[in-house]
Amino acid sequence: MTRFLGLFILFVAACNSSSSPNRDAGGTGQGGALAVDAVAIVQADTALATGGVTRTGGMTVVATGGVLRTGGSIVVATGGLVLVATGGTPPVDAAPATGGSKDAGGDTGGGVAKDAGGDTGVAPTVDTGSVAETGAAPTFSLDFTTADKSRVYSRADNGGSATLGITNASATDNAVAELIFKGNAALGPNDKLTPDFATEVGTNQTFGYGTFRTRVQLAKCAATEELVNGVFTFFNDGKDHDGDGLIDNSEIDIEILCSDPSIISLTIWSEYSSDTAKQGVSRVIHTKTGAYEDSLNDTTPLGSGTLAAFKLPGFPDPNAFYEMGFEWHATSLRYFIVVGGAEITLWTYTNPKYIPSLPAAFLFNVWHSTDWWDSKGTADYPAADAVMRVDWFKYWKE
Repeated sequence: MTRFLGLFILFVAACNSSSSPNRDAGGTGQGGALAVDAVAIVQADTALATGGVTRTGGMTVVATGGVLRTGGSIVVATGGLVLVATGGTPPVDAAPATGGSKDAGGDTGGGVAKDAGGDTGVAPTVDTGSVAETGAAPTFSLDFTTADKSRVYSRADNGGSATLGITNASATDNAVAELIFKGNAALGPNDKLTPDFATEVGTNQTFGYGTFRTRVQLAKCAATEELVNGVFTFFNDGKDHDGDGLIDNSEIDIEILCSDPSIISLTIWSEYSSDTAKQGVSRVIHTKTGAYEDSLNDTTPLGSGTLAAFKLPGFPDPNAFYEMGFEWHATSLRYFIVVGGAEITLWTYTNPKYIPSLPAAFLFNVWHSTDWWDSKGTADYPAADAVMRVDWFKYWKE
């Protein structure tokens, strides 16, 4: 969503050898200053990006961008995603949607108009998870107990706190990380804006292509106030690694508002030099109605529609934890969320031009924004403390 850069990118570039986390060059969060190690890692991971990778667990990533999976339901999109069922029934939206035009990538459903970013527009599916991770122990995991303190960094630049190992009966292991954004009734809409004043927890380690899953409880606030719940990857060292004239920005965002958490924003950033020199694609989903809108660089509409699978009555339960995440590959990126025990695909994107390649840290944060995403406004600073809780994070390397 709205990104904040200013002179800060100069700060990032100057500090890319620091051991402390940097501010975000423009978006939800801040990544660790891991420039040297990150470049070495991406060289190792890039070998997986060409030709294709075959896994014995049933996943084949084809060079053309197709993905073959067993289990679940059948959805076929020309040049896009193929899910092959071994039992089970096609989802409601498996048939071509009406009311939308076929996109440039061969969309056969979803009502998406022609998409300059290459979205396959595949209708969302419900399945039981990534075949890539079935039966396999995660490559990396955090339970956010006190034993994990050495593997993460934290900050609270608004007077709040970020604490691991807080007892919580709803957690799988009775312990969570609590990210408290400090409320202040004396502050107004324009006070302590942007992720510069976030409460945040992030990994010290960076991760390349693979599957990312986490379980979180969202921070809450009044409808007249605004905070952004951020769950995302981030790496930006102020350098143009691919030589295209833009600073590389490896960022995959899930952002959910506290004033109206029925709105889910998904953004993929591969380049970010400034608010006017960037490269990213977004999808905003309204779970009350099932409507969605896609855009390029937060400004250019790419398509919109309504899908039954996106309509989630009662989402989110303010007291519930939700599992969410994404599968990140060189030629595709699939977002998902688990609601009522069913995994719902929110977006499958397949244009590699807009998919980042540099390994990135995984972060959680809560920060104040003055704008509502569905209508620009003057959202107030929260009067009371708001708390995001994180149960666990797991990563399976591709």
